Parts: sequence; structure tokens; C-alpha cells
Amino acid sequence: MYVGNIVTDFKIENENFKISNKLEDTDTNLPTLIIGWKNIKEIMGDKVSILHKQINNRLFWTFSPKERKAEYETDLDFYMTYCYNYFGENIPYVYLDLIMGKKSINYRIIRKILSLKKSTTFISDNNMVYIYGDNIIFGIDLNVVSLFEGKYDKIVNKLKNLENNTLVDLEIFNKCKDLIFNLKNKNKYIPYIYEYGNKR
Repeated sequence: MYVGNIVTDFKIENENFKISNKLEDTDTNLPTLIIGWKNIKEIMGDKVSILHKQINNRLFWTFSPKERKAEYETDLDFYMTYCYNYFGENIPYVYLDLIMGKKSINYRIIRKILSLKKSTTFISDNNMVYIYGDNIIFGIDLNVVSLFEGKYDKIVNKLKNLENNTLVDLEIFNKCKDLIFNLKNKNKYIPYIYEYGNKR
């Protein structure tokens, strides 16, 4: 799955970034880095400043390694870190708080989860359940659920039997663990990554 675009004439290999030599070939939903002063000038004209590498929160530029290698390496590292930190910001996260949350809100969350037409679920090693559906990620702590007598098995069975639900196992986690590591172990994104990981 891609977390950002890099437009360059130079060879860069990174499976988490869409590398292309044309801006038109990038994914417009992701941040983009354009490499080369000449390239950014052709695209932006006089609207770009040599002093400001971040044009907005979606568009960046840097010198090519032939122009200024040290700045290129620093800027590329900054951009990649930015993309990993930015990843998932547009996806709402809803946590089912069975202890501190209001009953009425919890009921609404549960009804929403049960009404999902299609969902992807991941249960982590520490018993957190993450469900992705309708462009929302839901989180449920099964350790908290187990405090309520008779609720654990009931909730787990309901989650497993959600309509059109895909249960993501550890094999899938292992395939995306490098990306998750770069995302600072944000396991809540695993169902989302699974859902869209092959849409490249």
C-alpha cells in the first residue's frame, strides 16, 4: 500500500511509495514529493520558492541528488516520515468505551458496527479488535469486554459473523509489518491496509 508519491527521474525503490516520473501518474489522494529544482519550476513556475520545500500539506519538493545531495537526503527522509505520520488522518477512529462511555453512544456504535454491509476485522495479540467498514475504523478492547460476565464470547461471535466480514489473520499482519512498523505500530490501520493494499 502506498503512503505517498515521489516524482523523480532518479531510481528510488520503496514499496510504500508510488514512484513515477510524471505528476499525472500520481495518486492525488496522497502527499507528493517532486525531486529536482528544474522539475518543480516546470510544474509550479514562479509560484515556488527555493527557500520553501513544503508548498502545502500535500505537495513538497527537493533538489535532486546531483543538485544538492545532502539536502536531497535530508528532505527525502523528512518527507517519508511526514507521509507515515500523515497516513490514516482522513479515516475516523471510533473507540467503543464500555467503562467510561455513555450507554447511548455505545449502543449507537454497536448498531453501526452490526449494520456494516462489508467489513474487515483484525484481532491483535493484545486482544484489541479493529474493524474497518464504511470508511471508519472501530476499536474494541476485548480485555475490557471480558470484565463483563458473559459478554466476551457473545461479542466475539457477533464480530466474526458480521455480514461480508473478512477476518484478517497474523499471516496478513506479517505481510504488512514493515509498513506498520513505520507507522509507529498503529495496528488499527491493518484492516484498512488489507482492504486497499492490493489496489495499486
